[in-house]
Amino acid sequence: MTPARVLPLVGGCNFRDCGGYETTDGARVRWGRLYRSGLLARLSAAAAAQVQALGVRAVCDLRRTTERDLHPNPSFGAEVRRFEWDSEQESSPIRDRAFASSNDEAGVHAAMVSMYERLPFGLQPRLAGVFAALDHAAPGAAIVHCTAGKDRTGVAVALVLESLGVRREAIVEDYTLTNTAVDLRLQLLGQDGTGAGLAATVESILALSATAQEAMLAARPEYILASLGAIEARHGSVRQYLLDELALEPALLERLRERLLT
Repeated sequence: MTPARVLPLVGGCNFRDCGGYETTDGARVRWGRLYRSGLLARLSAAAAAQVQALGVRAVCDLRRTTERDLHPNPSFGAEVRRFEWDSEQESSPIRDRAFASSNDEAGVHAAMVSMYERLPFGLQPRLAGVFAALDHAAPGAAIVHCTAGKDRTGVAVALVLESLGVRREAIVEDYTLTNTAVDLRLQLLGQDGTGAGLAATVESILALSATAQEAMLAARPEYILASLGAIEARHGSVRQYLLDELALEPALLERLRERLLT
């Protein structure tokens, strides 16, 4: 029986298992090793216990310091290592001028593509930390998450799946699953703009047209492909980016392939 990909946790946001995807050489990603998620702070006590029972040994939190302070993660046990990064001066890219000057779908779409082209080159320590978290978690599981579980987490998980040799179409499929796995508008903005996680950016998002908001909150294939395309344009391949930009050791990448593929 195939495990559930989307885990319906009470208080969860976009919590998914990244197992089962096929690689170009016919292997598959193991289930129960890599989970991706949005905000974890609203998990019920029972749901947090469910997560702990998954054998999680590392939680890689890609959020900014202000986001973590506003919505701290629950404890999943003393044996679970937290991977976090201080970012006191970092603001949300959604507050960039490109978004502030756009109020139509085309403008926000272009701003999103541009943001995705920059993400692999602005989050290097955190993206490298995702691989360190997976290495630390063996033989257990790691969770990679941000607030929505779409943009930062989407790029991070795409890089892991690429490193394992997962087919590009499956990577895009995993990314776009956000569109049906969660209602991000409700999760992040709430019914009246009081939802979790976006704080200082909520007002500007609510000022956008409905189609512009949709372009910002959707997981469109061209967004994640923009990240991968920017990487390949600069480094020739995702693997070379991992070695040069993230300074990952080939031995680590090989260990992860051995542990995460079946």
